Amino acid sequence: MNISWKSLAWSAAAVVLLLLLATPFSVFSLFLLMVPFIVLFTMLDIKSFVLHLVPVGIIAYLLTGVLGPMVAALGLIYLVPAIGMGHLYKKGSSARAALTAGFVILLAQMLLGLVFFSIMIDIDVKAELVAVVTQSLENAKLVESGWVVEAFKNLIDAIVLYLPTVVLTMAFVIAATGHGLSRLALRTVDIEAPALPEAKTWRVPRSLLLYFFIAMLAVSAMSKDQGGYWWIAIYNLVPVLQIAFTIQAIGFLFFLADNKDWPKIAPLLLCIPLLMLPWTFLIGLLDAAFPLRKYFVK
Repeated sequence: MNISWKSLAWSAAAVVLLLLLATPFSVFSLFLLMVPFIVLFTMLDIKSFVLHLVPVGIIAYLLTGVLGPMVAALGLIYLVPAIGMGHLYKKGSSARAALTAGFVILLAQMLLGLVFFSIMIDIDVKAELVAVVTQSLENAKLVESGWVVEAFKNLIDAIVLYLPTVVLTMAFVIAATGHGLSRLALRTVDIEAPALPEAKTWRVPRSLLLYFFIAMLAVSAMSKDQGGYWWIAIYNLVPVLQIAFTIQAIGFLFFLADNKDWPKIAPLLLCIPLLMLPWTFLIGLLDAAFPLRKYFVK
């Protein structure tokens, strides 16, 4: 049994992040919660991990009162991919394998959760969102403002339409954040986790170009009034592929900075407008379609 002050400190961090789930700061906890679980599983054997985990769960459950079941459920959701990633770190697998495992497990859990609420419990996600927004508008005495109500209804329609993209993006960001911060955190316990390939080497398969143009043609050909599974799937495929090309555009910027001997801060600063402007994914698309990098080789 390998219990130390470091393992106890990371257990305390897990408790704090679980408690934050019951506060307005829950958004921060949602992106950080995997880190202490990954660190604890990687540094401890199974028996010690369980002995640390049980009191963490009990303390968080008792201190969050009526929100205890929700906190416990979210803790379990994050625990599963954390164990998967920690297991791969222990095996010495690559960072890409660990990140992929965490992403796939999180995505599967999120999708199963949506299916469970929409089918098993018969909850209409759109109706629930409308109810929450309507209540908020009533509390703010804005129900009489027709344009406000209409704007929120349009926003809800967009959220529901792009829900698959939102879920996929959240799963990827949480897994990537978990990997990046866990790698730094594991150094505090003298464990070196594998790093992702350098950003300048990031490339997407060229086959994504074909998928992108097929998706664009399909969206243009199909009517929004059709609705249905295929409409939602194809409509969400376009922004997902745009995100993939944006990642390649980031890789292109880092490649350019490295080749031109720019300061290390330069590509990081350039990534800010790249992530904020809507059409910058075209840089990655062109980089995937043509050998742009060859023209910048020293």
